[in-house]
Amino acid sequence: MTKQIDLKGLIPSGTELRILLNSNHISYGDISSTLKEKGIFCGNSDKIISVPLLTATLLTSDEYAKIIDNSISRSAKPKNKISSLELVDSGVDLNTPLKNLFSSEFNPFEGIPNIEITKKPNPIFDKNNTIRIKYEIKRIDFSKDFLKREISFEGEILVQKKDIDLKIEFLSTHTSKETETINQRIGAAIAKELKNSGIVKSDVESKITFNAFEKIERVRFFKRLTAGLGAFLILDDVNEIVISREASTKPLPNDPKVSWMNQTVKHMTIDGDRLHNIFLISDEKYYQYYFIDNMTLTYKYEFGINKGQVKMDFFFSSSSKRKDFDINSELAFEIISIKTENNASVIIRKNIENDILEKVRILIKSEYEKIIEERNQKLQFLERNEKPSK
Repeated sequence: MTKQIDLKGLIPSGTELRILLNSNHISYGDISSTLKEKGIFCGNSDKIISVPLLTATLLTSDEYAKIIDNSISRSAKPKNKISSLELVDSGVDLNTPLKNLFSSEFNPFEGIPNIEITKKPNPIFDKNNTIRIKYEIKRIDFSKDFLKREISFEGEILVQKKDIDLKIEFLSTHTSKETETINQRIGAAIAKELKNSGIVKSDVESKITFNAFEKIERVRFFKRLTAGLGAFLILDDVNEIVISREASTKPLPNDPKVSWMNQTVKHMTIDGDRLHNIFLISDEKYYQYYFIDNMTLTYKYEFGINKGQVKMDFFFSSSSKRKDFDINSELAFEIISIKTENNASVIIRKNIENDILEKVRILIKSEYEKIIEERNQKLQFLERNEKPSK
């Protein structure tokens, strides 16, 4: 539970406010929205431009409280990642090695400052080869900025072995940078334990990272997520796309359509209503000059008698403290909101949420595998058509 603090007496200004707004805690959208509410419209959402503008204004206690509330609310929302390990054989036992791991001296919390462990990870072995590992921590550092005050965060790793596939699949759920790091440590320890037990072929999880894509594949992949998944997930709206040139090493061509972005734009937000009119998205020849930092979609969902809408966020996430862009950041997704067409109990809503997460996992895996398959087919085609060297 978050400790209640009177925000009215804690509004920073000047350098302190700039540091807070430039931190990873505050999103580009939070700053842009606050500026718009003040009647200031900024065409470029890059913090280099938007932060000085907002800092120069007189920030009211209500505006500051809204920025902080949005940040805490966003941090507390469960964020999900997927990964997998290839099995040596289908008839393997996961329970014994995982019981051994968590009964040993393994400590995934070691070296993480300013946290208190409120619930230790305890694997629960469900039926159908499913293992859930949940835990909870609490930030206890009062010497840092407001956003690092006493707040509880949960983490969970779901390990599944499916009969139809020679793979173990992971669904890692975190709610803070600390739990993101802890999940990575738990996942790595599980992989190592299973490899030492002769159950999996490698002790390194297969993950969908930023660096796993080549050239235009990344933007193409994000665009394909808008296709949905059959009758289960049907695209209802593209709410927002944030594009970035931060990790791009490709110089912009001398093309008036994009040359204006050179040395002036690092991030740009595109509203869903304008999406089909934006050539950067519609024309694949521009995909090599930027990547998608964040994409928010609304799907219509249908699972039996349960129907409604779900708003999803897709982005790359990293627990790294490095200031420059982390090319090893992993694809993450989160449910922003769920609307049901009929009144649903808490249990039914939780079942709907689990069904949605499962379908989104299938969608992501399917579209990523298509990208890899297309890349391999292209390489094979090029190899077949190569002229023999003289």
